[in-house]
Order: sequence, then structure tokens, then C-alpha cells
Amino acid sequence: MAFWNFWKRKKSEIDNLRKIKTIRGQKNIDKAIANGINLIIKNVELFSTVEGKYCIVKNKKSGKKFKIYDFRDQRGYSEDFEIVQDWTYKYKKHQFPHEAAYVIPKDIKDGEIVFVEDLIENLLSYSYNQGGSDRLKSCKALWKNNDLKILYNPDVDCIKVVG
Repeated sequence: MAFWNFWKRKKSEIDNLRKIKTIRGQKNIDKAIANGINLIIKNVELFSTVEGKYCIVKNKKSGKKFKIYDFRDQRGYSEDFEIVQDWTYKYKKHQFPHEAAYVIPKDIKDGEIVFVEDLIENLLSYSYNQGGSDRLKSCKALWKNNDLKILYNPDVDCIKVVG
């Protein structure tokens, strides 16, 4: 119950923050500039996250092959099975245009905390000791000295799953 209350409290806190939109792609950025919209333009860096993993084992007696997904699967360690293909990781490539920009409201105040709905920066939202991870999609930020400082703390904002 305490965990649910934590997320409920966190959502309530975010609901009260001003939202910062992101636009992606040079055409959209050019259009926004032509319309006088205040932007912080950033290059988008390639980013891959681990989507999963697998290993192929073969039963020594029957010759039947199995694809296993969990390091704890006994077939990966049993005398009755041999590893045919060692652990292989599947990566998810995030496809974004090379340019993106945060749309900054004209009346934003120095020191204001905002909520960025679509992060340009590549930060992890979770990592799994068995090989999975994913990209953080949104985060709080601080408007300071005409720039957004993303308020990302990996110890708090990146869930570390063990199991």
C-alpha cells in the first residue's frame, strides 16, 4: 500500500507542474522558429536498450533444442543439456530524427521546476540484472540560466530490478 501511495503522491506532484513539450525533426523545428517559438535545440544521440536475452540449449539424449530466457533456468546448468548458442542480447534501437527541441514558454521563471513529457536525453528508466533495460520517457527539470537542467537521479529515477 505504501508503494501505491508513493506513486499517487508522485503523480499529484507532476500534475501541478508546467509541461514542457518536445518537437522532433528539422522541418518542425524550422516551422517553430518561423513562428517565433522559444526553443532549446539539441542533437539526438543514438541509443539502444537491452530488450531481452536468450540462450539455446540442447537435450543431450533427445537432441531437442530449447530457447531459454532466464539465467535461473536449470537447463542452462544441467548435465542433461548442452549450450548450443551462448547468451545473446536483443537490443531495441530508438529511432528518432537527429534533431529535437524543447518548447520553452515565454513566461518561464528562473528556478521554475517543470515536467518534460518527451525527453531528448538518453537516460535509463529501469535496468534488470537479467539483461533488460529501457529509456526514460519523461522527467522533471529545472529552468536555470536560460537552460533546462534535467532532474534525473539514477538512484531514484532508474528502477533496478533483481530477480
